[in-house]
Amino acid sequence: MASTDVAPILSQGVGYGVVIGIGAFFTVVMAGISWTQNRYTRFSTKTSEEFNTASRSVKPGLIACGVVSAWTWAATLLQSATVAYEYGVSGPFWYAAGATVQIFMASIYQHELLPNRLN
Repeated sequence: MASTDVAPILSQGVGYGVVIGIGAFFTVVMAGISWTQNRYTRFSTKTSEEFNTASRSVKPGLIACGVVSAWTWAATLLQSATVAYEYGVSGPFWYAAGATVQIFMASIYQHELLPNRLN
């Protein structure tokens, strides 16, 4: 082993066990929640409309936020990890700080677009 090589903390088998174990746990939990909802409420997860829009009780703005976040989370996570690799611990902090400007501007735009709905 060269002096620059780092020994892994856990073995590859343990890593696969953690990933598959946590995935199986959340699969069972979500299947249980869906079964409970189908059995004890009037809402059914079997239709795409209910699954995607919660029987239209969710407003379009929240649905749009969900769609955009589903599209962008992977790219943002990858970029943040890349910045952390290149610049160290402070890299993701400054990356997130730059994103707050966009969030701030979007909140101002939303407030100016629909000022009467906030009251």
